[in-house]
Amino acid sequence: MTAAVVVLVVVAGGVWFAVGRGGDDTGSTEAKASPSASAPSTNPSEKAPTIQPPPERSETPANPLAPKPTGTGLQAVWKTSGSTMLALGDAYLDEPARINAILGGGSSGFECKGRWQKDESGDFLEVALLCSQDGVRVPDKDRVGNLSQNGDTLTVTWKKGASGSESFKRFRDMDPA
Repeated sequence: MTAAVVVLVVVAGGVWFAVGRGGDDTGSTEAKASPSASAPSTNPSEKAPTIQPPPERSETPANPLAPKPTGTGLQAVWKTSGSTMLALGDAYLDEPARINAILGGGSSGFECKGRWQKDESGDFLEVALLCSQDGVRVPDKDRVGNLSQNGDTLTVTWKKGASGSESFKRFRDMDPA
């Protein structure tokens, strides 16, 4: 097992040196070889390099290609610990019929669309959603709830269509329109 790991590391190191280490300003596209990339020495007086495993990480490394949420407002994509996502867009106060909230349940085919806004008294935020299952409107699943945000956590207290509260974490910033 150890010999296989050493061979794998030597081969990987050879590929790394052959491809290049970056910082080569010559613009050459030729592969570069290094003495360390060649076959292992047959000289018994040379010791094989000691290979130490990388330190163990307690966290899964973040995907460097995925955007990190940076916003602080309500307008974002929010996600539960499961697969449910709630996207909240701009308020569009001058367009009261415009959809600015979408709730999706992963691959189940359940989706709700509607609006979030301040309630009539202006004391709190509310969301009202019309729901469908696989593209067919299902009025008895429509949802109404109150929204409250605390940093990167959004809580929806459902008043109709679902019961209790549901917590969401900021997942992604909204793309600018």
